[in-house]
Amino acid sequence: MVVLAGLLSCGLPLWPIPYNQVSMPGNPSGMVWLLAGGAAGFLAGFLLRPGLRWPTLSVAAGFVLAVLIRVAVETTRDPTSHNLWPFEVIIAGGFGLAAGLLGVGIARLVQRLARAGS
Repeated sequence: MVVLAGLLSCGLPLWPIPYNQVSMPGNPSGMVWLLAGGAAGFLAGFLLRPGLRWPTLSVAAGFVLAVLIRVAVETTRDPTSHNLWPFEVIIAGGFGLAAGLLGVGIARLVQRLARAGS
């Protein structure tokens, strides 16, 4: 479920953009991926076991999967369209890790504050 949340948080903003207009780090859409991935990470922080590793990696896996799906679909139409796809996957994984860590960290903070307030 968390991987699906990561997949949708990356894929829904990414898939409608034409390939030649995608620029994750330099585009304002990078903030959309960070916020959407943070929301997926927040969800992961509540659904998965304690700690940061597995929830964060689950979100990052969703981001990577979203890019791999895009690459697979677009290379069936034009095999030369994604010549640098490994770099796309690495960038998506980095965004997924950052966004997931942000969201999971906030979820863990909320959980600690809730326990301290009880």
